[in-house]
Amino acid sequence: MKLRYTLFVGLAVSSIALAQGDDARKAIDALNRQFITACQNMDHHASAALWADDGVDLLPGNAPLIGKAKISAWLDSLTPQLQGGKMMYCTVDWQDIRIHGDVAYEWGINRQKIEFPPPKKAFEGEGKILLILKRQADGSWKIALESWTSK
Repeated sequence: MKLRYTLFVGLAVSSIALAQGDDARKAIDALNRQFITACQNMDHHASAALWADDGVDLLPGNAPLIGKAKISAWLDSLTPQLQGGKMMYCTVDWQDIRIHGDVAYEWGINRQKIEFPPPKKAFEGEGKILLILKRQADGSWKIALESWTSK
């Protein structure tokens, strides 16, 4: 009897963990779609909304941006540089997503192209991106850390 009870409890706990894992994966997939949509629309406000308040952005060639306020200010600083630009594509080919409780990490290959009116040249980039995500108190997932490199 004890063995059956132990097996039943073990299966029930495993089922709950799998269900929570499925819910977490769906929420992270939704965050990734929002991440791409914000990029495609060059919507800095939507991009900033994806960050945890204590998030850290490790941009190539820059000092770390610590905190959502600094990340938002940096995103806003891009607006004049992008004036007249049209996003041709912004994609991330996620290679691996791992979820461990309230923390997840994922990495992928990102590609982006922005066309500008002449005489300004188009920007085209490709690189690797790493996100560490953290489940918030309200159950949502936010970016805790981003790091990326160019090709």
